[in-house]
Amino acid sequence: MAEPTAVPRPSARRITVFIDGHEYDTAHHRITPAQLRRLPNPDIPSDKAIWLDIPDAPDRRLAEEEPIDLRDGMRFFSDPQPITIFIDRHRYEVTRKRMTGQEIRVLPTPPVPDDRDLWLDVVDQHDRKIAADELIRLHDGMRFFTAPGSINPGDDEGLR
Repeated sequence: MAEPTAVPRPSARRITVFIDGHEYDTAHHRITPAQLRRLPNPDIPSDKAIWLDIPDAPDRRLAEEEPIDLRDGMRFFSDPQPITIFIDRHRYEVTRKRMTGQEIRVLPTPPVPDDRDLWLDVVDQHDRKIAADELIRLHDGMRFFTAPGSINPGDDEGLR
């Protein structure tokens, strides 16, 4: 009688995650932020927080030993890098990747008044009016401007 041959076990399915914009493959399906720190080379320093990037919702800071069930394509980042945006040609640095129109309006001092609209300057397209409750995904160099909410014909005061 022939000896039974060993049946190779299928390799564990690998999961692709992104940390600070870089792609990493892991066989772990459940991992802690402490383990996530060791995927990049060099490791992410322990004095930096690990965040879960949640699309269309506020990102979540993870507790160091909190177990995370990984899914393909999950995105994480260490303490956020500043993002530079401009409002009426003035430079502002923010660390949030997403902000509402209202949150952007309060960046200047004094905040953008209610009688002015906030617009996103879109290159080579029509600029886009931003609603107070609209969630904007921010990236470096975005330019916003304000304009009077209503313009009265013959009133050049609103155009300054």
